[in-house]
This record gives sequence, structure tokens and C-alpha cells, in this order.
Amino acid sequence: MRNILKKTWAVIKYNMGSLLLFETGYRIAVFFLTMQMVHGAVTFVLKKQNFSYLTAENYGEFLASPLCILLLFGILVFLLFFFLVEVSALLLGFQYSYQRKKLYASDMLILGIKQSISFLRHSKISWIFCVALSAPFLTAYFIIREISYIRVLEFTARQIYKEVTPHILLYTVIGVILVMSFLLVFALPYCILAKQRSLGGIWAGIRLLRKQWKKVLAGFFVLHLVMLGFIFVMYLLAMAFMTGFVAFGTGKSGAVSRALIYSGYIEMALGIFAGGVQLTGSLAFVSVIFSRFRVPQKKEVPVYELMKQYTWYQKVGRRRMAAILSVVFLLFEGSYLVALAASYDNSLETLMGDMKITAHRGGALMAPENTVSALKSSIECGADMAEIDVQETGDGKLILLHDDSLKRTAGVKKKVWEMKLAEIKKLDAGTSFHERYRGEKIPTLEEVLDFCKGKLDLNIEIKYNGKNKGIVNKVVRAIRESGFEKHCVVTSMNYQFLEQIKKIAPEIRTGYIMTMTYGSISKVSAADFFSVKYTYVDESFVREAHALGKEVHAWTVNYRGDVKRMLDMGVDNVITDDPVMVRKVQNQESGSPVGYLELLRYALGI
Repeated sequence: MRNILKKTWAVIKYNMGSLLLFETGYRIAVFFLTMQMVHGAVTFVLKKQNFSYLTAENYGEFLASPLCILLLFGILVFLLFFFLVEVSALLLGFQYSYQRKKLYASDMLILGIKQSISFLRHSKISWIFCVALSAPFLTAYFIIREISYIRVLEFTARQIYKEVTPHILLYTVIGVILVMSFLLVFALPYCILAKQRSLGGIWAGIRLLRKQWKKVLAGFFVLHLVMLGFIFVMYLLAMAFMTGFVAFGTGKSGAVSRALIYSGYIEMALGIFAGGVQLTGSLAFVSVIFSRFRVPQKKEVPVYELMKQYTWYQKVGRRRMAAILSVVFLLFEGSYLVALAASYDNSLETLMGDMKITAHRGGALMAPENTVSALKSSIECGADMAEIDVQETGDGKLILLHDDSLKRTAGVKKKVWEMKLAEIKKLDAGTSFHERYRGEKIPTLEEVLDFCKGKLDLNIEIKYNGKNKGIVNKVVRAIRESGFEKHCVVTSMNYQFLEQIKKIAPEIRTGYIMTMTYGSISKVSAADFFSVKYTYVDESFVREAHALGKEVHAWTVNYRGDVKRMLDMGVDNVITDDPVMVRKVQNQESGSPVGYLELLRYALGI
């Protein structure tokens, strides 16, 4: 095993410069191209389906559209081809290194394309399955880190996790896929280098693995431990260097904002870097195993030898030609990245608005959620508002409850519509939080409105569970009877609820709770503001909402760095479990001295 790992490092090191140049340029280009393709496809499908915006409510219909399926399949095929080119280039590069031959980055790119086309010709349609089945293992680091930057994919992943229960079933499926993918990684050298058909290459790869399976598994385990450690160390070094640059080299004004912006770039780059490290290390390891146990049937002719027949190449020379191609590639990609960076408004000079603070679930950090005690804590900590969740009981009464079931907060495994108010009033909603809250009751909406009047404004979220179609009229009646119209807003994930409120009580401000930010919000007329998960809030969305005269509320913001981002982007209200922490960040004077360690904490999100 030790000899295999040493040889793996040797084949990586021999052409290290060309390998770094190729991997860096290729992965960055493909990543940003993928983001543009996905964004363009989603926007196009939304337009064709006459959806102004992609939300949790229309997501299923959007995804089931034949046009959407066709476009996503097309993008997947393109990505698989890009992946095939990268794998081919790396395998060929390692073969050259194994034979102690130098190779330039431009050679790797051209060889990768040439070998990929050759593979497509002899494998026909089966290349898709061979490459697709090997991709999960080779791209696991990249997928885990980068899926959050493609919002449709992140939302899809969350929906799958929510729908597939028990979760152990989902983990089992993922585990089986990764094991199968690991086995098929050893087929790639046979399919790409030895030019075997996909099925033959798969069996050859499995036979190769069986020869030294103990050493191979142990070597792969150690290799991945080393790669993970290397990635983590490089991440910490990058953050430490960036923080030092901000703290000592760019002046004190806006230091926190700069650190947060740059840390965001580092976080995004980390996924690309981690994916490159994993793919490079894994393929180098497989290439060494392949080369040790199989002798090539014929010697490959380097692409630069084939190009010598061209007069223009003879005049320029291989070294100069490689340098020219590399410079052109870097200039092209550099220009693209500069243009991309320029398109982002960093908001360093944005004037912070009077951002309001809303306590999540009544004030769930210091007391049981959605209770009077929680609301008391919100008042004491100086929150501007408290967000509460309203459900309807079996006998038509309004109570504060987040889940459909009372199991988590009150210990009763029943749905809210299966119990009457009198039964619910007998439950203990405090012990699950802390023993000192034993006997805490689940309050009605009317009780909460009476308690908060003149003390605390409310964000009243109406939960939709399919059993409460008449809940809107009851909520509006309770608000009007308490004279709370000017001291509350009503929010919901169900847009029809908001439309009903605007018809019967236009004086009450409404907010549309959103989990995604794709499309145009100009037609969402029943919402006076948008309540968006903070990970989906960006500057373009805030600008569009403000241009329409509407506010942006971000939920649930619990880390200092995220609070500072929301401030810099001009968010109007943050919903948080920790109002005191948000107030401390908000009160930090612009341009006040910020120490290196504090900046590093912001950057690392701790």
C-alpha cells in the first residue's frame, strides 16, 4: 500500500505545473458555465409555463414539465461530457507521468478532447452509463460543497430529504450508489485508455480491483484522509491570509463586510478546489494500479507529435505553442471572472437601513416556542417583533403551534385538527424545553393579541395543512377585534391565503414566505413584503423588491456573519432565534476597530 501511495504522489508531482493549470482553469470554467446553464434553463421553463416565480407550491409542477425534464437531461449530458474530457485528460496525463514524460496543460486539454471523442465512437450510447455511474464517487466532495450555490439543486435535495422517510433508507441508497460508483472507477482506464467497450471495461476494472483489493481499499482510505486533511488546512490558511489582508492591508472602514465578501468567494472556491483534489488524487491512484498490473498494447502517440506535420506548428514550436495556448486560456477565463466579479455589487458603501429584528417562534431561544413566556423574553430582549405560528383546532379555535402534530412540543402524538381546544389546554408545552417551564400552556391567538397589545408587534404566520381552509377569516376577525391591524403583519407560504386577506382586510400588511428566489416578483401583488430563507437572499433580489416598494425579511438568521451580510444587502427585517446577538451586530459602529481574531470569526461563521 505504501508503495502505491508513493507512486501516486510521484505521478502527480511529475507534471504538477501543467496539472494545476489545467485543473484550475477547466474546473472554474465548467462550474460557472453550469451555473449559467441551469439559471438559463430554469428561467426559460418558468416563462414557458407562465410562472412568474418558482415557489414551493409550484415546484412539483415545474419539475414535472416535459420541457424541464428535457432541458435538465440535456444539461446532464453536457456535464457528463465535460466530466469525461476532464477524466480522460487526467488519466492520459498520469500515464505520461508514469512513463516519465513531460506534458503541458494545453496538451492535456487537447488529448482529453481527442480521447473522449474516441471513447464516444467505440462505446456509442453506453458511454453515458459508464461515466454517469462512476461520477458520484469521483465528484462527492464537489457535490457536497457546491450544491448550495445552485439553488434549484439545493431546494431539490432538501425536498428529497423531507419526503424520503425513514432517512436511513435515503442514506442506504446513497451508500449503495457510492459503492457501485467506486467499483466502476476502475473501469475508466480500460474504457478510456485501453478503448474497451463499457461493459467489457467494467468487468476488467472489477477483475483489476480483485487482484489487490485489500491494499487498494486501505490505500484509498488513507488517501482520502490525507486529501481531506489537506483541503481543511488549505481552507484555514486561505481564510487566515484573507483576514490578515483585510485587517492590516485595506483599512478599517468596512473591514467586516470585506471579510464576509471575500470569505464567500473562498467558500465557493473551496468546493471547486476540493473536487479537483479528490478527482486528481483518486484518478492518480487508479492510474497507478492500472499501470502496475496491465501493460499497454500499443504506445500512444503524443498529440504534439501529430501536430508537427503542420507548418505553422513547426515554426512556433511546441513550448511556445503551449505557452500561447495557456496564456490565451488564462486571459479568456480571467476576463470572464473579472466580468463576473464586477457584476456583483459588494455593497461596501451601502448605507445600512433601520433593520428590524423579529424573534423566531415568539422567542424560542430563551423559552418554549409559541408561548406567552417566549413572548415575554422577546419583549425583555428588545425585539421589534415576534413571529408566531397559528393553527386551527378540531373545534375551530386558533392556537399557537408550529407543527401539525403536538408530539414535539407537548408530547402528544396527535394532529392539531384531531383535538379540541379544551383538550389542548390540558397539555404541558413547557417541560420539553426546560423543567422550570412545567405547566406552560399553549395559548390561543386571542390571548396572545391581548398580551402583546402595546408591548410587541407580531408577525402572524398562518400555517396551511389542508384542513383549515376557513382559517383566514378567523385570523382577520381576531386581529380586528383586538385592534391589532397596525401592529401586526400576516404571512404564509400559501399565496391564496394572502389573496384572501387582501380582499377582506386590505389594511393588514401581508408577507409571502418563500424558500426560493427564481423568477420575477413583479406579479406577486398580494404580498406587501417577502419573507425569504436567508441563504437565498441576494442583492439583486433585495434591489428588485425595493424597486417595487416592498420589503425583504430574512429567516432564520442565527450567525453574526449572516447578520452582517443581511445588513450590507439592505434587508429590512431579520427573523432570528437570538435577537440580542443581532442587536449587538447591528449596533457595531461603522468603521470601528475590529481585531484580527474577531474578523476571522466572522469569516469562519463562528
